[in-house]
Amino acid sequence: MLRGFDTFRKRITLLSGGLLLSLSLVLITSFYQLTSSRLATASGESLVNLSQSISNMLSANLMEREREVVLLSKRTSLYETQDLSGLQYAIDQIKSSYKDYAWIGFANVDGVVLASSNGVLKEADVSQRPWFISGQSGPFIGNVHKALLLENLLPKTKDGSPIRFVDFAAPVIGESGELKGVVATHADWAWVKEVLLSSLTDASKRKNIDIFIIDNEHRVLYPDYHFPNDIEVPKTLPKDGQFKSLLWQDDKEYLTSLVSVRSPESTDLAWQIVVRQPLSIAMSAVNEVHKLLLFFGVFATLLCMLLAYQFAGTLSRPLERLALTAKSIQQGDRKVTFQSDSKLIEVASLSCSLQEMMSSLLMREQSLMQMNVMLETKVKNRTAELEASNRSLEAIARKDPLTHIYNRLALDEALHKEYRQAQESKCPFAVIMTDADHFKRVNDSFGHTVGDLVLQKIAKLLTVQVGDKGIVARFGGEEFTVLLPNMNADEAKNIAEMIREALEKEEMSDGLYVTASFGVAMYKIDDSHYEQVLNRADAALYKAKEQGRNRVVIGA
Repeated sequence: MLRGFDTFRKRITLLSGGLLLSLSLVLITSFYQLTSSRLATASGESLVNLSQSISNMLSANLMEREREVVLLSKRTSLYETQDLSGLQYAIDQIKSSYKDYAWIGFANVDGVVLASSNGVLKEADVSQRPWFISGQSGPFIGNVHKALLLENLLPKTKDGSPIRFVDFAAPVIGESGELKGVVATHADWAWVKEVLLSSLTDASKRKNIDIFIIDNEHRVLYPDYHFPNDIEVPKTLPKDGQFKSLLWQDDKEYLTSLVSVRSPESTDLAWQIVVRQPLSIAMSAVNEVHKLLLFFGVFATLLCMLLAYQFAGTLSRPLERLALTAKSIQQGDRKVTFQSDSKLIEVASLSCSLQEMMSSLLMREQSLMQMNVMLETKVKNRTAELEASNRSLEAIARKDPLTHIYNRLALDEALHKEYRQAQESKCPFAVIMTDADHFKRVNDSFGHTVGDLVLQKIAKLLTVQVGDKGIVARFGGEEFTVLLPNMNADEAKNIAEMIREALEKEEMSDGLYVTASFGVAMYKIDDSHYEQVLNRADAALYKAKEQGRNRVVIGA
């Protein structure tokens, strides 16, 4: 395999070049993967941020439009009279305040329009329109739809595309509580384009970033020129607030992000913002750096091979002599010596070192055999001691040094184990968080020594009261946690009440009594982490504090 490279000089040159080239390729590949991953992450996070920004603006706009129509519906004095001129004036004012309102109107309980902006659709029957039907029961926001009754009554769009609306409606309730009708607005879908254009910077446009708004059936609502469905988004999209590389309809890979638009509480539009950027553009900077690194890697390899070829010649001859001497020693010749006439200090030093090493090795060969037996015995003894020490340290590491009950580490381990078992067996478990009330006053009035004694007595009382029903741990400071496996909410609350009553009766020191507040929380099937149970118990504990302390509160 190495025919033609049968000399030390050639082989060291080939080896150096091969190693450097391999190292360069590994480093370049690793660097490329690292930078690609980081750049893709940075670009993806940038797309997610852009999606989130657009989502926030759309949500704010939807809520603002809903608030306006709700406020208009609550001005009951405008609807109580036969003369609706005041209502007409208010409608015209609102329409003029927001240019994207295409129509505003009020329909009575029979669905007949009694007042409208510019008189459009006045006296028309809208009883079958979704906004009127849904708007009778509460605030309503409709999904994007084409104009129907207003199609021929409003000016055509500049680009000839169909007029599309988003409906906002709210019921009008009279002073005596009866339904007077429904007030509604039709917002021109063109306002979305203004929101998106305000979000895109010149830099984003140069990066070929595209923005889509889709509904829950993946139909493209924006851009308008895709309506109704000239383009399809991939069926599998990233999760909400995340991004990934996807193959789109045009067989090109795009870095794609998705963020859901937060709808007002009155409706669930299920709109989603999808932002994409060609992967080739997102990764263009890394590809250029990759090519440059490959060039320098090849250049550095050739230069290294040239230097290695020159250097190898100064080592080959003295090293060959040293190799012959080592071979003689290998064959059992103990009288041969390492001698070198090389002018290289390093080679001469190596010869002396090898000679000294050989003498030392011969002297120690026998002693090492004896020491080996002793060391094996010591290793066995030390191993046994270390195992015992490790077991002791492991137990100490899970105990609180002051109260001698479990610490936070042991609690986390027990909670994690119980959480896994609950997921598999569907058996509930409860967590009680308790905190001594006004404990700072104890330290300030009686000193920290008494404060430590109080904590020790609380820990002992908790341990006695809980018994074998669960475990007690010090969560931190004056806060303790009780884990109760296979326990429902009522049983956990009873235990907490029992502990609370016992604690308030316990004399901690001469004339010193303390109380504590308790928060109880149950494991839920949809919990994604055991800390969620802790957080609910902690929140319930703070509610107990807020409600006057020395009480038990069950978390939601």
